[in-house]
Amino acid sequence: MPYASVSDLEAWLTPEPAPENAVRLLDLASTAIDRALYGLAYDPTDPVVRDVLTRACVRQVHWMIDRDDETGAQDDLQSMSTGSRSFTRRTVGQGAGSTPRLAPFTADVLKTSGLFDAFVWVEG
Repeated sequence: MPYASVSDLEAWLTPEPAPENAVRLLDLASTAIDRALYGLAYDPTDPVVRDVLTRACVRQVHWMIDRDDETGAQDDLQSMSTGSRSFTRRTVGQGAGSTPRLAPFTADVLKTSGLFDAFVWVEG
């Protein structure tokens, strides 16, 4: 079950509407969060935890929408252009060539909540 509802996503994306595939994106985002928190003990029914998971989930979906790649099929691309947007992956340095599975702002919400000890950023 997704950590956020379409209404939560619409509130976050305002004034933009939620996309037609919002339910699927919310489910995928929740799975990405579950993967990042895998092995950590927490109660997803606790209202405080639930609020953090909801905020993280809508940020993850927003990132997925901006990337226009809900499946991760473009994770292995070095560079890409579409319309007026162009993306190039770093080719040197730490994390070169890797695509994070979790949006930076999603990870920030989880890390700064103080609820998830030993939170691990998951890349690739």
